[in-house]
Amino acid sequence: MTKGMENTDSAIRLRLIDSTLFMIDRDGVDGARLKDIVEHADMTTGSLYWFFKNRRALINAALAERYVRKMRTLTDLVTEAFSHSADFNDPLLIMNEITVQPNLPDRVDARAERVQVLAAALEDPVLAKHVADIQRQLLNQISDIVKGAQIQKFIRADVNPYAVAVMMQSTAIGLASVDLARDLMPDVKAWSHLMNIVVSSLKP
Repeated sequence: MTKGMENTDSAIRLRLIDSTLFMIDRDGVDGARLKDIVEHADMTTGSLYWFFKNRRALINAALAERYVRKMRTLTDLVTEAFSHSADFNDPLLIMNEITVQPNLPDRVDARAERVQVLAAALEDPVLAKHVADIQRQLLNQISDIVKGAQIQKFIRADVNPYAVAVMMQSTAIGLASVDLARDLMPDVKAWSHLMNIVVSSLKP
């Protein structure tokens, strides 16, 4: 074990995850071998199996941790952006942009990553806490944006801001169920029309 490195459970687990991400970036998910991962982390295979029941669990936890870090960065950027501005752009335009065009490749990839993270979190209590914490931050931030929009009369005062936030998040996650096959995805124009109606219903 490298001199000066922490030897707590959380620190060891994090080193394994960081090492796994390094190997994934270098060799791809299929090419990341346990032998290389533990050697890069300067640890033993036994240590790995103390924290992760198998290779798949380790890979899932690593990919999920990367997702959590990305989302944490996003929440920080959102917080900073709105803390330096007293004005809100029309949030309905933002909601519209998020909910329409569900078949764009980057959005399909983002949904797939998100579902994978949620699946991995079901088997990893430590990861579940991280994911729940970051999800709580996101929902609270969206709620704050909605509250600000209500003050400026962009959005109806009688809608619950947190419910709006959950609706937006749920729509994105739910679309992952139709990403499995092209014929499951609704017509883009029909979907966009529906989302426009939903978003417009929030106007005063």
